[in-house]
Amino acid sequence: MMTELTTRLKSLNAIPGLLLLFVGLFLGWLFFAGSGSGEAKNDHVHSGDEATTIWTCSMHPNVRQPSPGLCPICAMDLIPLDADASADDVTLLRMTPEAIAAANIHTTAVRRGMPYREIRLSGRIEVDETRNVEITARVSGRIEQLYVSTTGQRLRKGAKLASMYSPDLLATQKELLEAAKMKSTNPAYYEAARNKLQYWDFTDGQIDAMERNGSASGSMDILAPQGGTVLARHVSTGNYVRQGQPMFAIADLGRVWVQFDAYENDLAWLRPGMSVHFTVAGQHGTTHRGSIAFIDPVIDPMSRVARARVEMPNPSGALKPEMFANGVVKSMLPGRLEALLVPKSAVLWTGKRAVVWVRDVESEAPAFRFREIVLGEQAGDVYVVREGLVEGEEVVSHGVFSVDAAAQLQGKTSMMNPSGGRISTGHDHAGVVHSGSTQEGRATREAPMQAPKAFRKQLRAVFDAYEQITARLVASDPAAIPAAVQSFRKSLGDVELSALQESARIRWAEAEQLLRKSIDGMASTRDTEKQRAHYSGLGNTLYELIKQFGVEGGTLYWQHCPMAFDDAGANWLSSEKEIRNPYFGDRMLKCGVVQEEIR
Repeated sequence: MMTELTTRLKSLNAIPGLLLLFVGLFLGWLFFAGSGSGEAKNDHVHSGDEATTIWTCSMHPNVRQPSPGLCPICAMDLIPLDADASADDVTLLRMTPEAIAAANIHTTAVRRGMPYREIRLSGRIEVDETRNVEITARVSGRIEQLYVSTTGQRLRKGAKLASMYSPDLLATQKELLEAAKMKSTNPAYYEAARNKLQYWDFTDGQIDAMERNGSASGSMDILAPQGGTVLARHVSTGNYVRQGQPMFAIADLGRVWVQFDAYENDLAWLRPGMSVHFTVAGQHGTTHRGSIAFIDPVIDPMSRVARARVEMPNPSGALKPEMFANGVVKSMLPGRLEALLVPKSAVLWTGKRAVVWVRDVESEAPAFRFREIVLGEQAGDVYVVREGLVEGEEVVSHGVFSVDAAAQLQGKTSMMNPSGGRISTGHDHAGVVHSGSTQEGRATREAPMQAPKAFRKQLRAVFDAYEQITARLVASDPAAIPAAVQSFRKSLGDVELSALQESARIRWAEAEQLLRKSIDGMASTRDTEKQRAHYSGLGNTLYELIKQFGVEGGTLYWQHCPMAFDDAGANWLSSEKEIRNPYFGDRMLKCGVVQEEIR
């Protein structure tokens, strides 16, 4: 009974507490109702501000999301897109001083100066061609004795090389002795006999000795026509030699040639008479100096170099043929005193265009303007500027890639996005493939050409073989490339050109050379990255052919990967709209952009 009474009393005591709680909540609602509505309004405004902030990925600027998070492609943290991205001027990029300091961005003034360059050349020592003789047999016969048995032996002019017996010589000697008896009555006959022996390299003293002896022996001594070093010996004692057969090679090494390889880009800086300082292996601390005497007028088609010749005295024989030499030439461009120069580090190359970022002096806040320029020769760490800049302008010389990347994130004009606007990398999000606007990596497009349907079908077969190569690269299977290349070669060989006009046949022949060069390069290596480099050129050439002649069999897609080849970018053709990147394979299979549909 007492327990039940106690429980009821506790329940009665709890009722006032509950009443107080409800009263407090009601009064709090009344008290904070006004401010609560205002706070709610502020929250709404704040939410609206967040809705206007676009979040993007620094590696994939096509990603645009209304809230922070992770990139759906690479899982990196998204960053807010600068509000300045909506500015009207797509060539102007504004940056805060803090961002400039963080990216370590520096500028350099464009200046006028002397285009100077230090050119390093490699070459080797060669025999002076004007001091090299090849001794051949003037008459057929047998070598009876050798006086020179080893190569490298040094000789004086007139030294004996060998003795030879010749039946033809025996007959001629007898003829001389008979003619000598009739010298007074028939001098012409006598002179003819002497001239014949002189033609066989007999000296006047040797011929006079034959006459004095009065007998024919049929033997002759082969003498050195000049002093020098024996470079080659082609005969041995007892050998029978025929007329015109080489026997000895002798070179005067008192003067040698140093042949340096000059590449095409170096030729504008090299001229006969220029001084060359060079060293050779094995002579540490010794520097030789000579002058360019001659530059080849043609380029070697295999090595793609022209040779610059330096003629050097070599009395001690220290410079030996086939030694390697490393030379340095200090040169300025001919006929030019001063030129406009821009630092090499300030220039971004896209393959066809050279661009720089110029500080905008009219902006109050730090700003840089995108500009395309035309360059001339490279002079060491600077380029000669042909068009696009004026003296005194400041260009970004350090951190230029950071500036260009910031422009890409903001949808500004940039190296890989020359028209500005949002960049699309072609990643498939929710089944939507975005088409980008960049057109880098193409060859120069020519006018379309008329081609019959049969030819366009053959071109489609070439493309189908190309897709086999693409599939091998997507799978990163270098060992399977040769078989795919062989299929491509066969498809090229099956193309019939008889129905094309002459201009179209010429265009095809030019392109076919490039196609075969690319596939030969792919077949010659098992290095996947090298195969992909050749594959890039293959796709560019095939794209131009398809644009010019047309192709049967449905729509093709011209796709682009902006991150291939260290962000230089590369293109490829595909019959599928879905991105399957041949430049990265499984590493970034979906990384790419659909630039163009070819119908």
